[in-house]
Amino acid sequence: MKMRENGERELEPLYDVESGGDDNLYTLPEDSEDFNIVGEDHSEEEDSLNMEYSLEEDEDNEYEEDDENDEEEDEVKDTKGNVISLMFKILSTPVEGWKELKRRRYTPEEVASGCFYPLTALASLSEFADKIYTTISMGDCLMQALYTFISFFFGYFTIMLVGGLALPSLSKECLQKNIGKEFVMMNLSTLALFYIANKLLPMIDAALFFLPIWTVYLIYKGVRILRIPVVVESRTKVILVFLIIGMPIMWQWLLDLIF
Repeated sequence: MKMRENGERELEPLYDVESGGDDNLYTLPEDSEDFNIVGEDHSEEEDSLNMEYSLEEDEDNEYEEDDENDEEEDEVKDTKGNVISLMFKILSTPVEGWKELKRRRYTPEEVASGCFYPLTALASLSEFADKIYTTISMGDCLMQALYTFISFFFGYFTIMLVGGLALPSLSKECLQKNIGKEFVMMNLSTLALFYIANKLLPMIDAALFFLPIWTVYLIYKGVRILRIPVVVESRTKVILVFLIIGMPIMWQWLLDLIF
């Protein structure tokens, strides 16, 4: 404490920034790292909190994505619709139709019961249309109906069997997948549909005779959904065309030859 000239007391400041003397009651060391340490600890706490919040947000996003996926799967199940209507979509717009087949995620049993088996049965029943246009006996109609059903039904299994042997090694497994089985059944269903049209409208059979060429086009456009390697894609298309078109014809020829 100092005395002024008029006798009043003068108080010394507790902390003098300008003076670096030791008389100050409180001085801050120049090299003090206290504030830096406190700041670093605080930033680490913030980082840990931010990490916890980000993990919680990621978990929420994962739950939202799972919910969205569940909703999408429910929408797919709800919008599967009629398999036969999808076959007509494949006939009209092959690229979009084949994509829709893969998107709907049918099982082979659903495609078989919803499209392949009914059209195979209708193709066999269409043999009775010969009674309208010819004098064929009922027994012959029954035999032809049986031959037609066997041709398409066993033709499918023959395609699956021979395809595993005839297809290239890089693509032979495509027919063992669900989408491969559905692909074969859909193409056989189009052949059955064309067969029905030919039987019901024999007066224009010359024009309907070339309808299976459209099935060849469908095979050509639909092979890509099987995810076949590019190096064997052309060979696979050719072999599938011969199998899908040829096996029902082969069975029909064998049955006519035997019986």
